[in-house]
Amino acid sequence: MNVTVVVPVHNNSSTLKRVIEPLKRELLSGDRILAVDDRSVDNSRSILGELEIEVVPSSGKTGAAGTRNTGGFLAETEWILFVDADAVVPEGWRKQLTVRSSGVQAVQAVYSRNATGKSAATFYKNYYYFYTFTRRIRGPFIKGCGTFFFAVETGIFRELRGFDENIAGATIEDADFAERLWAGGGKIVIAPEIEVFHLREYTTCELFRYEWNMMKAKALYILRRDRSRGAPSISVAGFREMIPVLSGALFSWVFIIGLLLWAAGLSWGIFIAATGFFITAAGQSLFKFHAVHDGGFRGARACLFILPDLLLIAPAMAAAALAYLAGRRY
Repeated sequence: MNVTVVVPVHNNSSTLKRVIEPLKRELLSGDRILAVDDRSVDNSRSILGELEIEVVPSSGKTGAAGTRNTGGFLAETEWILFVDADAVVPEGWRKQLTVRSSGVQAVQAVYSRNATGKSAATFYKNYYYFYTFTRRIRGPFIKGCGTFFFAVETGIFRELRGFDENIAGATIEDADFAERLWAGGGKIVIAPEIEVFHLREYTTCELFRYEWNMMKAKALYILRRDRSRGAPSISVAGFREMIPVLSGALFSWVFIIGLLLWAAGLSWGIFIAATGFFITAAGQSLFKFHAVHDGGFRGARACLFILPDLLLIAPAMAAAALAYLAGRRY
């Protein structure tokens, strides 16, 4: 197989060298790297020039979907590999990709269990994806995809007309693409041996802003989607695999309501709060165990983000429902 590596770029001058160099080292004859510049105003283009990388301007709508589509539709190889401009591939990625691509239409790598910086918010965001990809998903195939490292057959990409450019920002354009691929009979295999190191760091506010936008986008997607496609992909994991998260989204609010009732003088409210707390805690116990095991003290601090993250789901869905009723579809 030959592959065109598409790297969408938007003001990524601080990370490009770390991302491009390990990609270049393992390219085979016939492979190609194509950087697609989405209206950058920093010196990203000059850095790419120094790295001798072909650069084209994005011809699609502003944002992740349009930028990736520009590169994807220019590909002339058998496969396209999308790699984010803040994602560092591991040694051996090219050989592992070739092995994993046999008999499937797409290949998905995973986030590394490690995260850059010292922020607990950054560790939580990265480790959540690592845990979901490697421990929550029970089979070799994955229902969604994450375009930080996602390879797909070029013919399939064109047949599906790429990513939906109506989806703004970097939210669920990949989930939408993955669902359309599955609906057409395609398969996405997960490659846990390809652990991609994510260079993006988050403050607490940035993390929860990202989570809010993502949850709201997912809810709007479920409301507008074609019902003929079967069960929606609410995550890279399947519905059953996401039950601990969905139950946590419900019972975390049971916990809060119980506390409010107790504070209002209703003694039985404490029993409602305890029920909500223990069900939520039980559902997240394995995640917490592995986060502390792999992340130590930073992993323990990251566990403090679980409850507020779960609490965001219900109001984000409510906000999406109100927006949908008001006529918004994206």
